[in-house]
Amino acid sequence: MKLHSASLLGAIALSCSLLSACGSKEEEQPAPQVEANPVVEQPAPVEAAPVQEEPALVPIQSLNETEEQAAPVETPAPVSYSSVEQESSGPFVIQVSIQASRRAANNVVSKLSDQGIKAYVAEVENPGELEGTFYRVRVGYFSSIANAQQFGKEVLAPQGYAGWVDNRKNDRIGQPGMSEDM
Repeated sequence: MKLHSASLLGAIALSCSLLSACGSKEEEQPAPQVEANPVVEQPAPVEAAPVQEEPALVPIQSLNETEEQAAPVETPAPVSYSSVEQESSGPFVIQVSIQASRRAANNVVSKLSDQGIKAYVAEVENPGELEGTFYRVRVGYFSSIANAQQFGKEVLAPQGYAGWVDNRKNDRIGQPGMSEDM
């Protein structure tokens, strides 16, 4: 703070001397004297803050409602499985996503796993009209196309996943002639 005040005083003195050196035809008046009174900042007294309990968190909805109108808190429903279950092996899978990075694909697999759905990542070069390496997220396995479709409708669709049934053999197949797997 003292350095700032000294710099300010020096700047004022310099500007005053420049103005007086310009040689104006008006009567010269003596430059005003600026007294530097150092400003001493006193720290604010620290008062002991009274110990308060943290307020209870209230859902945003309840701030606009009275207690009579308060809606019951809804808990997410568990995944309801259909009569069709995933199998340990089978020729058919459901592709629910394709991602440009392995990390993004693994995140989708993790979300599915949290819902009790078994999924895996299949790396593929140049899938469809895409160029480069992509990562398919697939749910499997099913012994028939009908079982896979039923599982998709009853389990995946209510969870917000869309997809299509594919042959498991196509896990790593991209565009013909462009894949090293062929």
